[in-house]
Amino acid sequence: MRRGEMIQRLIQRESPDEESGPTKTNNSSAAMKTEVEVIESWQGVESLAGEWSNLLRQSRADTIFLTWEWVSSWISVAGKSHKPFVITLRNTNGELLGLAPFYVANYRLLKLIPYRVLRVMGDYPTGAEYPDWIVHRDHEVVTMREIARTLRLYSKWWDCLWMPNVAAWTDATERILQACRETGLLSRTRSASFSGFELPRSVNGFVEALSSNMRSVVRRQVKKISGREGVAFDRCMTTESLPDYLQALFDLHYRRWRRKGEEGTFRRKPEERRFYEEFAPAALRSGWLRLYALKERGEIKAVQIGYVYNNIFHLLQEGFDPDYADGVGNVLRLHVIEACIAEGIATYDFLGVMSEHKRRWQANERLGSDVMIGHPGWRSSAVVRHGVWPTGRFLRRNEKIVGEFDMGHQS
Repeated sequence: MRRGEMIQRLIQRESPDEESGPTKTNNSSAAMKTEVEVIESWQGVESLAGEWSNLLRQSRADTIFLTWEWVSSWISVAGKSHKPFVITLRNTNGELLGLAPFYVANYRLLKLIPYRVLRVMGDYPTGAEYPDWIVHRDHEVVTMREIARTLRLYSKWWDCLWMPNVAAWTDATERILQACRETGLLSRTRSASFSGFELPRSVNGFVEALSSNMRSVVRRQVKKISGREGVAFDRCMTTESLPDYLQALFDLHYRRWRRKGEEGTFRRKPEERRFYEEFAPAALRSGWLRLYALKERGEIKAVQIGYVYNNIFHLLQEGFDPDYADGVGNVLRLHVIEACIAEGIATYDFLGVMSEHKRRWQANERLGSDVMIGHPGWRSSAVVRHGVWPTGRFLRRNEKIVGEFDMGHQS
């Protein structure tokens, strides 16, 4: 098969009803001619920008972490050190029906054997969760199957596909696994937890629903801190003030974790800091950014950053001065919850991992999945069948070997 900047194949087949089984009714057409491309250049990826956004809105994958704004910020900061492997599917009218935004990350097995691991664009180091394949909701089964078939066809170019923190409640896990089963790809999953809560109509109702102990603690902290001279809450609303808010976030986050003997995210992963600096202005322009601060005499003492998308507030990071008043982080969180309620936002999403602290704020746990996909080649099956996850000591990311082997490496 000819290779080039864009590797293209024309697939023309009827959608086989017997393969669709019980999900057959999810497809609007009984027969569909499709054209599939595998895009290997960043120029080709960037040409998709307008179509990307339109397709995302028409899919069940619609989350802020898959928006073009998020992904393009990631490309600018970290993406171009990797190779794209983007699968697109169009109908005969040229309409984009499916988009699997993969890139190739380099790993090593046992620190010796290089592995090409496909991951979803924008996932690292950004704090992103809920990866998915972006497909038109009216053509899900056919499109997901064609993406999986393309992965199988190009199986000599990748060793495994790793998707952590998939949102099972959108049926993303099952849609992906079904496509894998139908095309002979291997798959393995493990449970991943998330946490959040639905927002009530009033902040008083929220406080009353807290446990009696938590309610007492929060009220005492609010009274103590609000009584200090010069205390005020503020929200970043302009691009001019944004750098000061972000710098406060980075500094306070570090000070908080340094107290625990750790560096914190932004010191450990400087690319994540650069991603925040790249994406936050775009999010502000789009009306998604929610960057709040508690100040005393104009000096930021606590800060919380999140993004509102599809009426959900996603909490990304926070920081506070550990030498300031006890409970300053709690007081700011309550203010943010009140602001979200005033906006009519439906959900406060803590994102991944449940904890007792989140539970005290009425967070509920919901389960998703970490998903690993492979093919019958020995490299792939060796890690997928035996559950060698790309998060442990055996199979680890190694950016030092970027470009060590090309996409034509044989499995």
